[in-house]
Amino acid sequence: MEQKKIGGFIAQQRKEKQLTQKQLGEALGISDKTVSKWETGHGLPDISMIMPLCGILDINVNELLSGEHLTQDTYPEKAEENIMNLMKDSEEQKRRSVKDIIVSIIWVAGFAIFFLSLQLSSAVSIIDNIIHLIDIVSLGQIVFILVFSLYFAGHLKDFGNAFVFLLRRTDNIQKLENAINAISLAEKALFASGIFCSIYSIIYASFMEVSANDVNLRNFIVDIAVSLYPAFYGIAGIMFLVIIKGRLTKKLKN
Repeated sequence: MEQKKIGGFIAQQRKEKQLTQKQLGEALGISDKTVSKWETGHGLPDISMIMPLCGILDINVNELLSGEHLTQDTYPEKAEENIMNLMKDSEEQKRRSVKDIIVSIIWVAGFAIFFLSLQLSSAVSIIDNIIHLIDIVSLGQIVFILVFSLYFAGHLKDFGNAFVFLLRRTDNIQKLENAINAISLAEKALFASGIFCSIYSIIYASFMEVSANDVNLRNFIVDIAVSLYPAFYGIAGIMFLVIIKGRLTKKLKN
């Protein structure tokens, strides 16, 4: 759907009704910033808001979704077009649901890798296991690739703003959206770098073990466990960023 066109139409109808954004928001039980987000084309009203909004603005749902007043001649055509757009939006929602499932799988995989590494890396004590999980080289690789990716994508500053916006409110919707996009990019960078570094480490450990004259199975298992650290760090980072992005997205909606 054409969000900017719909937003402009909402703003036009609101002004014709001589309502401020704050007054419209109060009538709907939402903030004026949410109304501003609609009118600037940065979001659409929730389904539960459509009927009350149409009632206040004295328009019908088809006109709202079309972003304009309709005549009897254009009404059937626009109705069909809006139905198609709603179907497309439904498909996008399904894809987002699949993405949520993938994120959940990543969470489970992260914990699985954590406990696997904890079990295989050392058999001395829990404290030794936890200390053994701290690998400066692996952490350095992950952080370097993350910063490198954000910098060359032009989102390093936006990534920093994401953490600033957690602590204070911002009225700049565009900057908030850029921060959320930067978090999404960081998630992809962490996933890719974690998997890549782990695969490289596993191949290297296998090569070194095969090259050795005396193959030690226990040492080889420990090496493989250590090779999983980058993947663990990457997934742990993604888990953290999912929480951050969720908080920022909630702020954007409010």
